[in-house]
Amino acid sequence: MTIDSTIHSLIDHEFAAAYAKHNGKTPRSHGVGDATSLVVLVEEVGEVARAMTYDEGDIDNLAAELIQVATMAAAWAERLIVRGDA
Repeated sequence: MTIDSTIHSLIDHEFAAAYAKHNGKTPRSHGVGDATSLVVLVEEVGEVARAMTYDEGDIDNLAAELIQVATMAAAWAERLIVRGDA
């Protein structure tokens, strides 16, 4: 069993958007430490909580926020595992 390819595509698209928005500085970037990566990830998790409370019922927004969490977690993991920047 694997994650659906649609989710992978959404994560790739979200990463490209985040990369452009933040001038290439994401949890995937060398020099962005674990503390900063955690702040970024927790901010995204906070947006999920907001979508579940204040924006309750907006499934599209909740899904988009979950993709953002997955994207930042994947970017951080890539830096550690693939790029070896532990």
